[in-house]
Amino acid sequence: MISGITQQTIDTPDGAAAVVLSPHGELDLASIASLDSAVTSALRAAGPQPRLIVDLSDVSLLQPVVVGVLLEARRRCRNAGGATVLVVTAPEISATLADVEVAPLFPTAPELHAAVQRVSDR
Repeated sequence: MISGITQQTIDTPDGAAAVVLSPHGELDLASIASLDSAVTSALRAAGPQPRLIVDLSDVSLLQPVVVGVLLEARRRCRNAGGATVLVVTAPEISATLADVEVAPLFPTAPELHAAVQRVSDR
């Protein structure tokens, strides 16, 4: 189960702001509501063209059922002219994204600094 989600706003190289969500622990069926609420809050904070980074580097398990929340966040960002980038460091997380066939939909980065650059380059 998820042990928490932190949220921070950071400046991107092009002067815009990006919101970073960092879940900690396991993203499973029990954590869907918490993640969805955090995404909604982050998108509200991100403004009219949201730039969202979901830092999965401290996630030990990503169950496929949770990927729907990430897809919805991506859809909402894209519809508003924004962007979503995932920070993925664990092979298990990459494998889950590939297994549910969504890996090509998400730009990824190996660490936060690179994700900030990618979301800025949108």
